[in-house]
Amino acid sequence: MKRIYIFISLLLISGITFSQTADDALLYSKQYYNGTARSTAMGGAFGALGGDFTAIAINPAGVAVYQSSEFTFTPEFSFNDTKSFNMDAKTTLNDDKYSFGISNVGFVSANKQRLNSGSLKNFNFAIGYNKLNNFRKTAMSSAPSAPSSLLDVMVANSNGKSPNSLNSFREYMAYETYLIDVIEDTDNEYEAITGETLNQAQTIDEKGYSSELLLSLGANFDHKFYIGASLGIQSLYYKSRKIFSEEIQAGSDSDFNDYSFEESFKSTGVGANFKLGIIYKPTQTVRLGASIHTPTFYSIDEEYHSSMVSHFNTSDENGYSNYAIKSPEGEYGYKFRTPMRVNLSGALVVNKRLILSVDYEMLDYSKAKFSDGDDGDDFNGSVDNPDTNDIIKSAYQNTGNLRAGLEFRATPTLSVRAGYAKMGNAFDISELDDSFDIYSGGFGFKQNNFFFDLAYSYTDRERQFYYYSTPDIVSDKIQENNKNHQLRMTFGFKF
Repeated sequence: MKRIYIFISLLLISGITFSQTADDALLYSKQYYNGTARSTAMGGAFGALGGDFTAIAINPAGVAVYQSSEFTFTPEFSFNDTKSFNMDAKTTLNDDKYSFGISNVGFVSANKQRLNSGSLKNFNFAIGYNKLNNFRKTAMSSAPSAPSSLLDVMVANSNGKSPNSLNSFREYMAYETYLIDVIEDTDNEYEAITGETLNQAQTIDEKGYSSELLLSLGANFDHKFYIGASLGIQSLYYKSRKIFSEEIQAGSDSDFNDYSFEESFKSTGVGANFKLGIIYKPTQTVRLGASIHTPTFYSIDEEYHSSMVSHFNTSDENGYSNYAIKSPEGEYGYKFRTPMRVNLSGALVVNKRLILSVDYEMLDYSKAKFSDGDDGDDFNGSVDNPDTNDIIKSAYQNTGNLRAGLEFRATPTLSVRAGYAKMGNAFDISELDDSFDIYSGGFGFKQNNFFFDLAYSYTDRERQFYYYSTPDIVSDKIQENNKNHQLRMTFGFKF
């Protein structure tokens, strides 16, 4: 039971931790194939279809399906609305964030064989960019009349340590701003500035993305069998800022008033993977596809710092009532490996007017792994003292992502589309479930060598977390509901 508690509590902590966590592994491993508007509208179900730049990211054999060269450009607009509900105090706060960006830029060179070269009909090349994930979000929450205080956790973490040996990113700052102090005539035992019930509030602002630069080659044999391979260069940028505060309640006569604790974190990384895929057309109606993606091998660098400010209602003997301190600037580098992915796909193309497509992606999040920390850490622990990789192995599982799409060509120039995706649960713990649904739709218009696609997608995700949690001290439980709306427009040119 103790090990299960450790796993759950570590995965449910909200905020920024200046160390590599199992939550980071999940954040860096999640990918969504929504680069182009057509792919977005059809739920990303393109593994057996090809002929779309995002399809190449799913199954590189898709590059061989092209019969003409093509350039695509896809701007995107995103709106995030986040509601945080305190499940104990029954309070609710909302915040939202807009973002604009580029979801896709792609170029495909289709090269038809001009001489009689047997079964080889096309040998195509593609280079371009797809966005894989968008981390932009702002969430606000509160805990009025909180049952405990973060200062209680800091006291527990400090007991038995001299002030100079306290964590310089957290407990030492609380000591220097007079929020915790050593009890007189004790062997470094600490106490908080107040034992009163406090009101708590937290704001987390996140931004960033993961993306992939693709270099793909593919061959078309007799317009029945397609094979392709690609090299993916993935980029990662994630930045977050958390402000946690506690204040006395109205009517208190305490000398202490409030404090705020701010943590800032940034990670950047570059990684590489290799993909191999095939598409087979047993008939003109049926298409089958399969692809395998090696893990992405990342090199990641982190930067982090924190600060703390306390406010008192009365001045000290030097005339100060406010105290502030900043931590050192921290840096750390390490390697990270995402899970391998396998995609199986099938599609029906009926009279070149109706397309029904389904993809199923299999991956095992427990295979994600950290290694080669700058300080020599391998992130492996023991049964009694698990480290990050141990928590990943025990907390995550093998799962699957289902994607389905429909396209109907209403006229020679206009197509309408709809899609659905079910993203599987990464957790192997009954108390946790991060599965969610994506609903999408859109249309496409083409005229001569130009085409325009528009897509909308909607995602409703939910998670639960604590501000802090130990076997003895726990905050209120917060339920966060995030509604994400995305709009993409692809401009394409065939030549």
